[in-house]
Amino acid sequence: MKIDVVQDAKDHTYTLTVKLDQFKNLREYETIHNLINAISLDFDLDPEITIEDLKNIVAEAKKEEAEEVTCEIGPEGIDIEF
Repeated sequence: MKIDVVQDAKDHTYTLTVKLDQFKNLREYETIHNLINAISLDFDLDPEITIEDLKNIVAEAKKEEAEEVTCEIGPEGIDIEF
């Protein structure tokens, strides 16, 4: 699975970007879920996102004909968009 991770040292945020075609099976969802959880710990955040939530987000993104899902994690919280 290819995940682009960008850290903005100035704002102290992380941006994860994953192309929708990377989500092929449960292992990919688990991988991104674990990465979100790990980075969230850096900010003492409880991501409160489940693998089922990720599946729903990806399904919605595919319906909207998006190409990727972006997750921004920082001091203000977690924001997932497509």
